[in-house]
Amino acid sequence: MKPSVLGRLHAQGLDAPRFGAAVDVVRHLGCVQSQLHDMGLWSVARRTDGLTKAELDDAFVRGDFLRTHVLRPTWHFIDPSDIHWMMQVTAPRIRQLMSSSNNTIGLTAEKLDRSAEVIVTALADGPRTRPELGVALAEAGVDPTGHLIHMAMHAEIELLVASGPMRGKQHTYVLLDSVVTAPPPQPRDDLLALIARRYSRGHGPIRDKDLAWWTSLTLTESRRAIELGELRPTEMDGETYWSHDELIDAAPAPALLLSNFDEYISYARDTDDYRRFAGTAEEMMRSAGLLAVDGLLAGLWTRTIKSKTVAINVQCSPRVTPTIKRALEAEAASFGHFV
Repeated sequence: MKPSVLGRLHAQGLDAPRFGAAVDVVRHLGCVQSQLHDMGLWSVARRTDGLTKAELDDAFVRGDFLRTHVLRPTWHFIDPSDIHWMMQVTAPRIRQLMSSSNNTIGLTAEKLDRSAEVIVTALADGPRTRPELGVALAEAGVDPTGHLIHMAMHAEIELLVASGPMRGKQHTYVLLDSVVTAPPPQPRDDLLALIARRYSRGHGPIRDKDLAWWTSLTLTESRRAIELGELRPTEMDGETYWSHDELIDAAPAPALLLSNFDEYISYARDTDDYRRFAGTAEEMMRSAGLLAVDGLLAGLWTRTIKSKTVAINVQCSPRVTPTIKRALEAEAASFGHFV
């Protein structure tokens, strides 16, 4: 997907901040990828009018948005009101994708179900950290060694648990039904239509393979979702893109400091997407922060946070012009405000 596709920057909320609350961003984007929790919060904050990390931390502790494995599967922030229907769409495919790897490491369906029972029992008295769940599993005769993250992920995908409030720097888990009430199940076709609309609305014009990548659906089911969602086709650069909302043009910023898995790159990437970056795609995907120049991936950045200052080190492949430098300084100031 070419970042310069008409309507994409506005759909992403990257042309100008327009959201007042963290959950508004999360809901608009559908989900926000968040392997690195603080950088996931930066993805949210930079689409608002100056929310700080402390304010987002408070919102997370309140449960305004949750963190769980719902797409592909990897960590994502999600609106609590979306977690059940979205998991209903994605879970069958995720179970299928995970089954072979689970079997390889000896995690049978019976062991996973037993571990989920223990985890639910352990959480009946309130939030627990992952190490505490490991102790509970061991005491119940279920060896969690090397498997704890898979066991917790299974409980998430079964809609039994989700993220709880932070305990210091440690994440906790809570029973999902303690923070959100499950709605009645909906017909799958209705949910396929909904997920196609939500993804296109928050990410801009999409291709069928982009929706398949984001959701883990098959390409066939992705195309069916686009049809059911009544998305409109647009031909751009020899490819068909689909959208639900009106396409609003916006010029790309000279430079953007993005988190490592910002939703701006949540699509099926092509070799051409990295043409302005001198390194490898693997280097970029392992980085803590991504630099976009004129809308294209063009470098990396890291941050060093101290008590009163934050230093940002940028690795930019294109020549840094005065315009890019001014944009980087503005981005750095925004990140400084955030932390």
